Amino acid sequence: LTNLAEAAPGGGGAAAPPLATATASAASPERPAARGALDGSLEAALRVAVPGEAPGFVMASFANSALNDHLVNFVLCAVRARAPFVIGAVDQAAFTMLSARRDAPTYVTPMAKEGASLDGSNQHSSGSWKRFAGMRTGEVLRMVRLGYSVLHTDIDVVWLRSPEPYLMCSGEASRPGGEHGPGSRFECGPLLSADVAVSSDNMSPGRDTEGRASYSAGGTFNTGILFLRPTVKGRAFAEEWHANVVSPPPGSRYVSLTSDQQVFNHMMRKPRQWPGVDAPHGSAVMREAWDGGRVTLGSLPLALFLNGHGYFVQRADLRLKVSPFAVHATYSLDNHDGVAKRQRFREAGLWLADGEEYFRGRFLALNASVPPAVAAALGAARSAGQSPNHIGVHAAALRGYLAELRDALALARALRRTLVLPRWTCYVDKLWAGSDNIIGMGFMYPGSQDAPFLPFACPMDHVLSPAAWAKAEVDYRDAAILDQPQLRASGAVVDVGLEPRPGWTRKAGSLPLGTSAAEARELLKPLAATPVLRLPHARGLLCSIDDDAAFNSLADRLLRIPTWCAKCFQPCSKELAGWLPAEEIRRGGGWDKMSYCMKVDVPPKFDAGGACSLNVQP
Repeated sequence: LTNLAEAAPGGGGAAAPPLATATASAASPERPAARGALDGSLEAALRVAVPGEAPGFVMASFANSALNDHLVNFVLCAVRARAPFVIGAVDQAAFTMLSARRDAPTYVTPMAKEGASLDGSNQHSSGSWKRFAGMRTGEVLRMVRLGYSVLHTDIDVVWLRSPEPYLMCSGEASRPGGEHGPGSRFECGPLLSADVAVSSDNMSPGRDTEGRASYSAGGTFNTGILFLRPTVKGRAFAEEWHANVVSPPPGSRYVSLTSDQQVFNHMMRKPRQWPGVDAPHGSAVMREAWDGGRVTLGSLPLALFLNGHGYFVQRADLRLKVSPFAVHATYSLDNHDGVAKRQRFREAGLWLADGEEYFRGRFLALNASVPPAVAAALGAARSAGQSPNHIGVHAAALRGYLAELRDALALARALRRTLVLPRWTCYVDKLWAGSDNIIGMGFMYPGSQDAPFLPFACPMDHVLSPAAWAKAEVDYRDAAILDQPQLRASGAVVDVGLEPRPGWTRKAGSLPLGTSAAEARELLKPLAATPVLRLPHARGLLCSIDDDAAFNSLADRLLRIPTWCAKCFQPCSKELAGWLPAEEIRRGGGWDKMSYCMKVDVPPKFDAGGACSLNVQP
């Protein structure tokens, strides 16, 4: 997450399994930090975060008030994890908000003292980002100079457990038989020789677990989770890293770089070589890093410090049977901003910043179901001995999801209820851009072929645009809300029956298919006080609604899938022929070309004259 991103409108919820239990609210941290005098200085914040006379381990993050919701979530998760931390407030408003809490050791950064004006850009080439990068590397340097072992962490990292026992190799976990003791899968001892240790943007946690440094070196080092020890070499590196970010020597290879992460990667590798460091297979550390060995560089295990793809899409933690320390919301889609990242955390049960009011109200939940066209495609693929995880099945699924969503959203509005989105299934992965060979990689993100993870529970940004829903100010929730204790109580959820109109008889909690919004509203009146009404599906549910013009305009903006494009390595008419009909390939622009973009139409509009307009063909 760019710590300078502008505040985004509220909203957010979608379709993924509950990956963690999140019951603490923004107003009630589980373990308040020791309260001390926060006078705006770094030293005061460190005294609160790390009580005692000697410096120790501390996590450090930085953000401004535009990201207040992410700041609160970071604090609540770190407190729950019992991980010591400080937050550098990038503006005075962030310091005021955080210092009023009982759980957030915070201080005023130089940017906040200067009243720096931020442009809100999340582009690494922006002036704001460069200034921010220089400030935070300088603040990390200050802490290292004070003798602290500093784990720099972006604000879009959720901490599930404290990484201190692993990084400092201390406590029960480091002893024989402990989680990180001698001979364990993630032994902490070898990492003690590292002056600096860093996470990576690699995509295969299993390969990383096996290869460690050799695999990590082959990808981009991600300074969003970066550990520096106050060793002689660690301090020297922190000094030069900061200097190369804020004032690179004229003519050096750092002059054209636009972020602290780019500078870090270039410093650690030999020029014009790849990977440019000596990274033995299975080792926890890399040799010859930074000018041929001025520092020992450690690799933070990807399985323990998971990126967004490894956690939200692959669920590598379950496959590898590990309990990660952290989840970094990288590889989110849509605008890749605070809205998208908040949505990922919410649907995963990792968002604690919602107050109790978020869980109150009356909801209409759309249950996940398999559209008939998808069931037929899955059956045909299996009968032919083929994988059902391909673009043809996925396109059919998206068409079905949007069609059902039309009626569910319309009915929720008619009932004055908040829509709860289902946990949809994705049959292919999705890229940021269509320049990679996802087709040739079995429809998995290139580099993530660690183990089969298709199909998977779709994050919302694989099906819809969270930003578009936020901009339209349409309130909704994700399926994880149904796991909250207050909505699991007896009687809190009532399943609405759907039956074909021929033969349907009026009874409580039942609707005829092909109903109108007005009729449905009347039939469901006896259940008006029920917190959650749940639809088994919404195929053929509504014929007509009251506010068709307004709703059709809204649906045209909201019921659109994000762009899905891919590169073909032979004409797409040949490469995709086994999965898509010729007309669909032509519509996607890929008939005689080497690229394809999936086209999924917006569901049919409700008829302005009141004629029946079903979302599926009878």
